[in-house]
Amino acid sequence: MNTSNGKTIQEEARLYEELRCALEDVPQGKERQEVMQRMIRQLKFANWRNGRLNGIKAYWSDARPVKLWIWVATGALAPVVFFCLFVWVSLWVE
Repeated sequence: MNTSNGKTIQEEARLYEELRCALEDVPQGKERQEVMQRMIRQLKFANWRNGRLNGIKAYWSDARPVKLWIWVATGALAPVVFFCLFVWVSLWVE
C-alpha cells in the first residue's frame, strides 16, 4: 500500500467518523438531513480535489532541478515582460 492511498483511506475514515458523531448529536428530521447532505458534499469535494491534484502530484514527482529553475525564471520574468509590453503599448497608443 502506498502512502497516498493510505492517507486517502485515513482521511475517508476520519470523515465518516465525523459524520457519525455529527449525526449522533442531531435529532431526526430535516436538520439531520441537512447535516448529512453537508457532510456528503465535503466527502465529494475531498474526492474531487484529490482526483484533480493527482495529476499535479504526478507531474512534480519526477521534477528535476532544471524544471524547477525554468518555472522560477518564468515566474520571475513574467512581470517584467508584461510591464515592458504595457509601456510599449502605452507609447504606441500615444
